[in-house]
Amino acid sequence: MNVAFLTSTDSKVAGGKKSVICQRETLQKFAMFAFAIALALPLASCAEAKAVVDEVVSSVEGKLDTDFSFDFSFGGGSGGGGSAAGLSAAVPVDSESRANPGQPRDNTPYVLVPSQPSALVAGDWGTAILDYSNASEGYVCGWSALGNVKVKFLVDAPDGRQYQYTTTTSDHYVTIPLSAGNGTYSIGVFRNVSGDKYSALFSCNVYAELSNGLLPFLYPNQYVNFSPGDASAQLSQQVAENATSEVEAVEQIYLYVVQSITYDTGKAASVAPGYLPNNSDTIATQTGICFDFASLTASMMRAQRLPCKLEIGWCGQAYHAWIEVYTTEAGTIRKEIKFPGYEFELMDPTFDSASKGKGDLSKIIGNGKNYQPLFYY
Repeated sequence: MNVAFLTSTDSKVAGGKKSVICQRETLQKFAMFAFAIALALPLASCAEAKAVVDEVVSSVEGKLDTDFSFDFSFGGGSGGGGSAAGLSAAVPVDSESRANPGQPRDNTPYVLVPSQPSALVAGDWGTAILDYSNASEGYVCGWSALGNVKVKFLVDAPDGRQYQYTTTTSDHYVTIPLSAGNGTYSIGVFRNVSGDKYSALFSCNVYAELSNGLLPFLYPNQYVNFSPGDASAQLSQQVAENATSEVEAVEQIYLYVVQSITYDTGKAASVAPGYLPNNSDTIATQTGICFDFASLTASMMRAQRLPCKLEIGWCGQAYHAWIEVYTTEAGTIRKEIKFPGYEFELMDPTFDSASKGKGDLSKIIGNGKNYQPLFYY
């Protein structure tokens, strides 16, 4: 399994059968786009939201030495329906994203489901455990026996970044992606005592050698949360029904999100720290904040076998979130976003959703140097 348990203050290993992980066709490398700006960026009004965008644009214009005009409007209402019917997201027959016209790709949703075989486990089943049996698949799983007591899993990744995952239930595991790839992950597990005070339960080091570096961006996790047969997986099949290539599937999913979902300024102004998106709610209401946009886009991409990074960090002086998509095929989306093949390509639906996919994003995205990712999910 290429995983070695190095240290733990309290561990036990239970014998168990190897989980059977679904074989993925030719693990089609992909590129996605996921955008999600700060979880709790306080945008109390359309005017304030526009001010944030203007600040980013101004910052970028200074670096690119060029002007950038942007049609910023939110639209209103709560929207309705979760169907892809009636969308104006069809790809023209002569689009550069159509690699093999007349030969649709298989658009059947394919969801990789995390498992917990308990072959390699650290911790105490009476409080909390970490199942790292599938670290070679790009993830580990945490579980708490403490019910609604808040338990945190703090992950120090081999690239120096620190991630935090929280659970307040014993009903299911928390999937923790090993998004930094191969190396040693130091994981500490803590329980809430009172207020913002925590006590340590245990810690361990897990060495992971991934069977494929794209796997962390194909499995679901807390931030990109989807499952077989759920609303986002079914919607991905509808939206990508006639796609003839990976790039065209990316384009159809992207256009669905930026043209159909309306930014919810009220929610942005009131969202609480620690908020996690719910794809079903986003699809049902056709509204959401940036985090919702990104999670839904990433979920649909991954359900279509398209590896997708959800990144959070800085764009200019704004705390922001966006996505990157990886495809094995070359192609162009909207004559602006070029996929060279076998590389990740940055996409930022936040700005594009304001113009419903009609704005020119090439100047603000540029070569991506204005984006400084802090976290990868």
